[in-house]
Amino acid sequence: MPTAWWRGTIPSTRFVESLRAVWDAGSIVRAARRNLDEPGRRRICPMKNRIAQWLLRCVPRWSRATPVDVERDRANLAAVLARLMADAPGDIRYPAAYIDFLRSCLEIQTPRIRTVKRSRGDPGTGSAKSFGSLLDALGTVPPVEIGFAREMAALADSFRGMTERMESASWAGDIGAHFEMSSSFGHKGRILAAIVRFMHPSSCLELGTAYGMSASFILRAMERHVGEARDPKGWLTTVEARAQQHALASRLLASRHGERVRCELGWTRDVLPALGGKMPPVDFLFHDAGHSRRDFVHDFRAALPLLGPGAVVLFDDIDWDDPRFARSNPACHWGWMEVVRHPAVAWAVEVGPDMGLALLGEIAGR
Repeated sequence: MPTAWWRGTIPSTRFVESLRAVWDAGSIVRAARRNLDEPGRRRICPMKNRIAQWLLRCVPRWSRATPVDVERDRANLAAVLARLMADAPGDIRYPAAYIDFLRSCLEIQTPRIRTVKRSRGDPGTGSAKSFGSLLDALGTVPPVEIGFAREMAALADSFRGMTERMESASWAGDIGAHFEMSSSFGHKGRILAAIVRFMHPSSCLELGTAYGMSASFILRAMERHVGEARDPKGWLTTVEARAQQHALASRLLASRHGERVRCELGWTRDVLPALGGKMPPVDFLFHDAGHSRRDFVHDFRAALPLLGPGAVVLFDDIDWDDPRFARSNPACHWGWMEVVRHPAVAWAVEVGPDMGLALLGEIAGR
């Protein structure tokens, strides 16, 4: 058999289960990761190492994700959703979408997590340990609390019913339709909440407020996980370029979170330089603004002076290419990989097909 038989092969479920029965995949992966990350450690069997590398690339992170009983999870979730729908507010206008939102907040999800950069040694901050724990947790993304899931699902339902006209250079419709295309729902919200839970940021910066859904997930997670230890003001600064969305989001966020959030109107190229000296070092940056290689790279470089050592950066839509909004190839993934190659980035992974997550080292913002 050729020595490279495993390269580029996507394993069938039956084959993977057979392999796991013969050889515990979790121990192989853990041993391979130790072998790859720590050159001084005694090397394991070369063939075993090669199989482990293949497993790391082709299948979910068994060593990080807790095995789940899929059928049991589906049955449990169906029972929970039935109860939640029975107790839903009477003014829910889109019950199917309401249930889908709840499902995205509660169901077990196991996104593939692929490491694209890992610097040798410690990046110089204690954040590396927390970041490792965060990646462990993202193997089965922690759900949000039921009460908050219901609150956010009802909020999304209210936005879907808005028929006020909205128009951009390449798209025209109403707020409800645009909200459905552009807002953060349960899966993304859970990742944001997990980052706050494990990294405990003091100050967060969001680029691309849209309708305030992602900001709501961040702020609620901060209230739950880090609120008692933080200054009650200025937890999150969020930036939105479109006046219509900024007006809606700023009213919503101010009514729910008061002085904990500050909403800035303007393009990132204008707002980011002006934020210097107005906020403490940023521990968590969420980028959901311009979707192109140029936007990714420019915004990251412009935000670097605001970021503290050990900060976490999350880019959304790293493979985005929507012909309704992009007249040419936006090359988002090229932009993300250019960010990854920046010397400030010590550790970077891709979470599922759409999100890029990076940990910065000591040189960030210097």
